[in-house]
Amino acid sequence: MTDYYQTLGVSEGASPEEIKKAYRSLANKHHPDKGGDQAKFKDISVANDVLGDPQKRAEYDQQRRFPQGQQFHFHTGNNPFGDIFGGASPFGDIFGQMHRQQQRRNRDLNIQCQVTLLDSYLGKQLEAQFQLPSGRTQTVVINVPAGISHGETIRYQGLGDDSVQGTQRGDLNVTIIVIGDPNFERRGNDLYTTVEITPIESLVGCRKAVRNISGQHIDIDIRPGVETGVEFASNGQGFTDIQRHIKGRFVAVVKIRSKPITDPDLVARLRQLDAEITQRG
Repeated sequence: MTDYYQTLGVSEGASPEEIKKAYRSLANKHHPDKGGDQAKFKDISVANDVLGDPQKRAEYDQQRRFPQGQQFHFHTGNNPFGDIFGGASPFGDIFGQMHRQQQRRNRDLNIQCQVTLLDSYLGKQLEAQFQLPSGRTQTVVINVPAGISHGETIRYQGLGDDSVQGTQRGDLNVTIIVIGDPNFERRGNDLYTTVEITPIESLVGCRKAVRNISGQHIDIDIRPGVETGVEFASNGQGFTDIQRHIKGRFVAVVKIRSKPITDPDLVARLRQLDAEITQRG
């Protein structure tokens, strides 16, 4: 059994904030766009998907404690589409004829599909192939709409169970699992990122080109005296609202990045400059 805590390098008692911080650090380090290992990045993303969700984490912890007991499926294999769930009713024959009639109906089937945050932003078409309870192989083209959220389900009528001949097939439910991105975060329909500036830039102001998740660059003018946490928003650059067909905001949050200065001459000059700024302020 894969140890997701070890994958993220956190303890079993790690808080949600610690898990999130560890994921962002590792994902940024191993991101394929930065020359990282794609397989490692996927392992990190899957571990975060499980440990970052309270319900999934609780189920995972229970499976770790009682490995011979109830089994939970997290779909961490190379195939991004989950197992099909189903099975006979646990109530035996207590419902008599009604139960037997229900058994003659074809069931709805459920699979999971993993997509990236970029896929959920732009939309994507995927092809899934899985085995039906009858033994036949089913192929379906999944149209993931732009703006779909983590955990939402797409329903395809007539593509489910076909075991019972002479009756209508069940439906297929595809649950979308969105893998997080270390550089961007979705909040509602708004897309958030961080723009880092130096202490000097925060004092005098600057212009920064911030990259959207789709690769588009947006220029923002940062005023002098800006502080960490100030937000700059651009309307119509966020996620698409599937129901209303409008886009949310793209929000860049300022973070002042400083690093230690060890050069004595430079330290002296900065202290003198700081004194002058304080006098004039």
